[in-house]
Amino acid sequence: MAVHKIGLIGGGWVAPFHLRALAKLGDRVRVVWVADPVRERAEATAREAGARPLTDYRQGLKDIDCAFVLVPHHLHHPVTLDCFDAGCHVMLEKPLATSLAHADEMIAAGQRANKTFMVAYPHRYRPSIQLFKKTVLGGRYGRLFMLDALMDESLQKYAVGWIAKKETLGGGVLFSASPHMLDVMFYIAGAIQSMSMVGTRGGTNIEGEDTAASVIKFKNGIIGVTRHTWASPRSRIWYTMQATCEKAHVILTTNPQGDLALEGIKCPWLTRIVAVGEKEEVILGSGEGLDFSPEVEHFFHCVETGGRPQTDGVAAREMIRLVFEAYRKAELEGANV
Repeated sequence: MAVHKIGLIGGGWVAPFHLRALAKLGDRVRVVWVADPVRERAEATAREAGARPLTDYRQGLKDIDCAFVLVPHHLHHPVTLDCFDAGCHVMLEKPLATSLAHADEMIAAGQRANKTFMVAYPHRYRPSIQLFKKTVLGGRYGRLFMLDALMDESLQKYAVGWIAKKETLGGGVLFSASPHMLDVMFYIAGAIQSMSMVGTRGGTNIEGEDTAASVIKFKNGIIGVTRHTWASPRSRIWYTMQATCEKAHVILTTNPQGDLALEGIKCPWLTRIVAVGEKEEVILGSGEGLDFSPEVEHFFHCVETGGRPQTDGVAAREMIRLVFEAYRKAELEGANV
């Protein structure tokens, strides 16, 4: 099997998580270079990867066959097009793009190049989410009829720069980060009938909403609710999803045991799944956190087999379409910020 040559475009906070996942693939992959316009960041991340640093990713595209695109949202479109033009497979950090027109151009470019195009929604690939889905749909606790998810984050100090502007972020928290919950709901409950949202500003200095809630009706009758804030006075439960079934509540929690924003990849985690019915049953207790390994493994499986990623460009386009439609309805009703 040929060794995949990787270029990492973007050396920011999320890059070490991808590097750790790539390291687990051993001889199947080799990180050739890391590119970031900030030279010091490119050099630091490249040193960690055992790769060469670049300040312009375009200088290295001819040397790789797979690009990991980890740049701000408004740059997803031009960078991805450059990668496909160079004949690379692309793993792109979510969201797909900041407009549907750009999304369509990116999907078409990947199809023309006949390359794998995957958008990174890591949670559905995590073993704990796999177990959660199996548990709530397995029938032991009866029919699933509601999903309720919360992400509670204190990011006031970090919602700056490109994150603070609608033009570069693409919207607010619902567009940028709530899809971590939405994608898992879609993975569990399937196609949706309708989605609406409300939003406000709770204390961060951004143009879009820093706090949002959404209500979803799935075609199979299940309803979903998401709640998400970047302005929490203190993060209590970083990620939780509760499935209400006929016979029990099944609850997943994933909590950093330190300061995730500061510690990043070094932060320890606690992930639990419990079922609460007539009695409480602990289904899972583990240290699983933001492990991108299953997601990255899925990407390379698709590259090598020609298979379609679960979270490909088409699926990722539907995500942003739904959020944009929810924004449109909220704007008409004065329901957002």
